[in-house]
Amino acid sequence: MTEFYGHSIALAFYLAASMQEAIDDVYGLGLRPDPSAMHARFLGWLSLARRSRRH
Repeated sequence: MTEFYGHSIALAFYLAASMQEAIDDVYGLGLRPDPSAMHARFLGWLSLARRSRRH
């Protein structure tokens, strides 16, 4: 995803939309998604990135 290099906010929006699509897919399969696992997989890096900039 080199098109998002230096644009972490745009990447976050893209990944949030991708997470929503994945959740919809899981529901479409008749399953129940694990919200915390989905968040960790798609957006978990956000808190890590913010922490590393503070130091």
